[in-house]
Amino acid sequence: MNANKQILNNFLVQVTKSLSLKNVLILNFTSPNVLSIEINGATEIKNETDFNRLGGKFFELIIGDLPFGLQAVSIDTVSKLKVNKNWSSILTALRTLQTNGKAFFLVEPSILFSQQGKRYLQDLAAESYFVNAVFELPEKLLYPETAFQPIIIAFEKTKEEKLFIGEITSEFELLTEYYLNRTNSENLGSGLTIDRSSFESFNRFRIETEINNLKTQYNEYTKYKLNEVATEINLTKDSFNDKANSLYIPKIGNSQVVSALAKTVLKHQNYFQVVLKENIVKAEFLALFYRSELGRLILKSVTSGSYIPNINKSDIESSFVVIPKLTEQNLLILTNQKLSELQETINQLKAELSLNPKNAPVILDKFESMQAPLKQLSEEDQIFSLIRKGENKYIEFKETFSKNIRTQQKDKEIEKSSLKNIVGFLNAAGGTLLIGVSDDGQVTGVEDDFFNSTDKYKLNFKNALNTKIGSEFYSLIDYDLYLVAGKLVLKVNCKPSPDPCFYDQTEFYVRTNPATDKLEGKKQVDYIKTRFK
Repeated sequence: MNANKQILNNFLVQVTKSLSLKNVLILNFTSPNVLSIEINGATEIKNETDFNRLGGKFFELIIGDLPFGLQAVSIDTVSKLKVNKNWSSILTALRTLQTNGKAFFLVEPSILFSQQGKRYLQDLAAESYFVNAVFELPEKLLYPETAFQPIIIAFEKTKEEKLFIGEITSEFELLTEYYLNRTNSENLGSGLTIDRSSFESFNRFRIETEINNLKTQYNEYTKYKLNEVATEINLTKDSFNDKANSLYIPKIGNSQVVSALAKTVLKHQNYFQVVLKENIVKAEFLALFYRSELGRLILKSVTSGSYIPNINKSDIESSFVVIPKLTEQNLLILTNQKLSELQETINQLKAELSLNPKNAPVILDKFESMQAPLKQLSEEDQIFSLIRKGENKYIEFKETFSKNIRTQQKDKEIEKSSLKNIVGFLNAAGGTLLIGVSDDGQVTGVEDDFFNSTDKYKLNFKNALNTKIGSEFYSLIDYDLYLVAGKLVLKVNCKPSPDPCFYDQTEFYVRTNPATDKLEGKKQVDYIKTRFK
């Protein structure tokens, strides 16, 4: 069993133990099994015909691992829907759930946002089976069999006012506690309670968060649905007519979104042709947008299908885009053209350099004069991108390194707060600390943080690393000051350490999601044995 499957199994076992439930039904219909849960006295069935041998028995807990992508079948709900066969099995299992019971099923994410899925869940609600929680699973759970990423939905027979959502990671203890107590945290790692109507998928939830943060950073951006900025969204079985200001979005595969019919690389029937309103957006800008990290995430969020990922027209129509004013779009398009020209020039120089070595010193001199300002711009964009994601297992914000904002005095505990996060990153999977950014993502800068000069600020930081963490970890910690929105931010990148790291040689910290926890005693020993094999 791979590590991610083990994390999922451990989470479900902990939920079961926390609830002290013994009357348990486990559906293990897949081969090979995703779940391998051992619960004393549990009833396990391995195919749909085994439902017949349950003999009218009801269960406190149901856990279902069902095959994806099977043929559609009709179900006897109020709407007489035709649904995926695994959804039919979910319904059959739910009809054995006790009044106070809980049921967890691995299922396609489309059950939450597709029209078929919404109608299906409405029919289940009519029978008093309500989705009260949704969990995101570890990445590559089904790898190498498939890249498809299922979710877990949790049903109960009593409807909660709000929906609980959470991300299952190796540090799932807090998530379990918050889920069972219906407690709201500030992040997916320990769980959030949100309005039901605001959630369709985890990707869309992250997109909304990033868009809201983007609009805070750049208030000239406006959020639209794609169909609000389009006059037509076309499909074809043959060939498209070339239309001005049109965008071509692949329905399948990973090809790039392009802004001209001549740039398409797939057959036309594998694209959406989106004819855009010229008074709102230019196709060249939107093609650039879809190449950004946020744009790629948006396309991923509307991609469905267990084995052949594809995008439906209704989903692409309602997907979000964020668009600045036309003057800003023109500037961004021109800048991209110049960067493409620069890249072409660089490629030509690289091709000829070996045959004309006399030009090497001139090229090197020009490159060094260009690199610093371009690198600064690139880092500013990267830092903004990190801020938009918000604090998580790999990102932490600190407003200052030394200054206590409340007392306006230098404070060793404030310094420790940053340094212990670095230790936590080193002892876990690495991460980035941004100093000069407040908890709510505002760029405050470090200029008021006992700042005399960039060199002295970085020297003070280095001395603190040496004193409290140790010079042997220098190679794993990369830091520098960058200008972000006109203010200086200290960006500290930490790689995972091959050896345990202690704060001041005594205190052991680990970065979780998105906190930094101090481990002591047996927990510390067990973690070090597991993490630093």
